[in-house]
Amino acid sequence: MIRNNGYVSSSELKGVAAEVRQAEKVSETNRNVTDLKSDILKLKIMVQAMMEIMIERGIDPNLINAKMEEIIEKPETFEPSVKDSAPCPECGRMIKDNGTLPLTGTCLYCGKVIRFVPKINI
Repeated sequence: MIRNNGYVSSSELKGVAAEVRQAEKVSETNRNVTDLKSDILKLKIMVQAMMEIMIERGIDPNLINAKMEEIIEKPETFEPSVKDSAPCPECGRMIKDNGTLPLTGTCLYCGKVIRFVPKINI
C-alpha cells in the first residue's frame, strides 16, 4: 500500500476505509444475531414454563392447540418468522413454509396445501 515515496494514494485509503466499515457492519450484524438468539431462547423458556403451568393447573392442551389454530386463521394479527418443513402427506416430498400465509406450505410437486400448526408437547 505504501509507495516508494512514502505516500498512500487517496483511492487506496478509500478502499481500506470501505473495508473497515464493512467489517464493522458484519461485526454489528453478528452481535445483533447473537442478541436475537438470546431473546428467542428466553422467550422459548418462558413459553415452555407457562405451558407446563397451564397443563399442571388442568387446562386441556387441545384447548391451547385450538386457540393457536384460531390465531393462525387471522394472519393480520400474527407474522411468523420461523419457517417449518414437513413431508407432503400426498407424495412424500418435503414442503416448506411459504411465508405468505402464516404457517402454511404448498407442495411444489402435487399442489397439496398443509398447515404447520405448532402443537403442545407434553
